[in-house]
Amino acid sequence: MTLTGAAPKVLFICLGNLCRSPMAMALLRHRLDGCAENAGVCVDSAGYYDWGPFPREAHPFARRAVERLCGSDLLADHIAKQWTPAMVEDATCIVVAEEHMRADFPAGKVVTLRELGGETGDIADPYGGDLATYVDCARDIDRLILKGWPLLLGDRR
Repeated sequence: MTLTGAAPKVLFICLGNLCRSPMAMALLRHRLDGCAENAGVCVDSAGYYDWGPFPREAHPFARRAVERLCGSDLLADHIAKQWTPAMVEDATCIVVAEEHMRADFPAGKVVTLRELGGETGDIADPYGGDLATYVDCARDIDRLILKGWPLLLGDRR
C-alpha cells in the first residue's frame, strides 16, 4: 500500500467499536501528540456491526487499559459508531482487527492490525475478559502501531 498526497486519514475498525478500534485510535493519537509527523493526520475508529440505536461508550476496561498506557483516559468521550461508505472513501488507510473484515474494504487501502507488524492473524477481541486481558490487547496493538508507523503515516518521515 502506497499513500501519497494529502495528510493520512487512518480508520481503525473492529467488531463493535467498543474495545480494539477505540484503543488503537487512542494509542495512535497519543503517539502522534506533539510529534512533528502529526501535521494533519486524522485518526478515527468505527465498528463493523451496528448493535442498536442507543449510544455506547468505550468498554470501561478499554478505557482503563489506554489510561495505563497513556497516563490519561483518552476514551472518556468515545461513542461507538458503525463505519459508513463515506468514512471508507475518505480514509487513506483502513486497519481492521480481523482478517475476514478486509473483504468489505478497498484492497489498496486495507490492512490488518497484525499486518502492520509483519504478522498474520487476528487481534483477539478482549470483550468479556478481565482488565489484564484488555491491557495485554492494548500493549499488542501499540506494538503493532509502532511497527506499522511508516505505513500509517504514508511514509512521511
